[in-house]
Amino acid sequence: MKIMFVGHASILIEAAGITVLSDPWWVGPCFGAQWWNYPAAYLPGLANRRIDYVYLSHGHHDHFHPGTLRTISRDAKVITSSKTDLAPFVRDLGFEVIELDEELYPLGSQGATCRIMPTHGDDTLMALSDGREVCLNLNDALHSAPDTTQAEFVERLRSLYPSIDYVFCGHAVASHFPNCYVIPGKDREATARQRQQYFNRRWAKLISELQPRFGFPFAADVVFFEDDLFWANEPTHNAERPTDTFRRLYPDSAVQTLDIAPGFTIEDGTVLQRELRQPFTADALRASCTAEIERANRYGNVEESGVRDVATLIDKAAKISADYLKSYHRDYRFLIRIRNSDSGIAVEKKGRSLTVQVVPTTSSHVTDYDVVYTTRLAYLKWNFTRPNGDEILFVGSGGIFEYADAAKAKQNLHLELVQLLRTREKPPAARYGGSSRLTFAAKKAIKKLMARTETDLYSLAQWTVFKNDRA
Repeated sequence: MKIMFVGHASILIEAAGITVLSDPWWVGPCFGAQWWNYPAAYLPGLANRRIDYVYLSHGHHDHFHPGTLRTISRDAKVITSSKTDLAPFVRDLGFEVIELDEELYPLGSQGATCRIMPTHGDDTLMALSDGREVCLNLNDALHSAPDTTQAEFVERLRSLYPSIDYVFCGHAVASHFPNCYVIPGKDREATARQRQQYFNRRWAKLISELQPRFGFPFAADVVFFEDDLFWANEPTHNAERPTDTFRRLYPDSAVQTLDIAPGFTIEDGTVLQRELRQPFTADALRASCTAEIERANRYGNVEESGVRDVATLIDKAAKISADYLKSYHRDYRFLIRIRNSDSGIAVEKKGRSLTVQVVPTTSSHVTDYDVVYTTRLAYLKWNFTRPNGDEILFVGSGGIFEYADAAKAKQNLHLELVQLLRTREKPPAARYGGSSRLTFAAKKAIKKLMARTETDLYSLAQWTVFKNDRA
């Protein structure tokens, strides 16, 4: 078996006469102009190569990237899980799609097989064998999954594949959280490092438990070029690397871990092309990606009518979710500020009353509102008009939440705005189920005391490092 790391979550596997390319993304950015590949994908290794199969793990844009898929020959067949909703969109691109249900599926006629397993959050993993070696492509499927899910799949994989040769496992923050939050007193660099270090430990734990011959971190070659988030690149990429975390936590492990870069190639356990990650610097990024940075910070003209149209969509969403939103026990004022516009959208809750209106933003100040959310009009339209459109805001890094009060940040007040902006056709479930707020809170506290709750990956109180905490 020969494996080449192309970039981000894309690897090319040659096994028993067939080739499988995973999650190709290298043509432009994804999530609008938010995420960019860095370091660049290694495309010389794909030149004039026949691709027999393309594995698509899940629907996030850095894994299912239509712009890149359009550059791949339609002779390739796309394999994906029947549990995802990708097949219709892939067929629209002109590919034959093979949907699998965890069964062992033959690839070609010389003994290669693959198995795709749905895991967590609409993600999947792929196990591929050529009869001699086994490669696991975990992409984003397990490193952010709950402990119970991780334990379940480690046990299943070890049972199905007692001897594992290669594991490619993600370790990316890969989310708007927590770097898109501006909070008084926040140490943003320390917060970014803490978040990345958590996922590095998760990567190391999975590699230790799966016990492959080789463990490779990947699916994290993402940088941000917008001015508001450019700062996050250095602390995220320069936190302790996952391979270093592994050696620190598991010094006696026999697993070989390599911090691979695009172009890295291994065959039958022998490294043919030893491309490893190099130290990351913002200066080098600015020097090599000038055009991309300019593009990421280019905002189109915004018409007042466009802001009003989006306000109408938000008001419609508020009516769909009215019972849920009005059950929140506090009042609030939110401002959705539109880049390159003098108009924004104010959302105000007083008791059981909720209003949405267009307001001028030229005289507004962050302290006039509990949370100011700054985003592009195009992203808001995308959010409300495309399938799974809210990923543009809340999987990508589509906007900046700015709090006036750190105490309200610790209460995760922004989640009310997130609920309002979710794309939905029917109301969300009741906030407290069939219980009162106090009963619900009591049950939650009891579960916490009994250690029956998983780590909350989206709690600002838990994940934000404040400067006075580090004094």
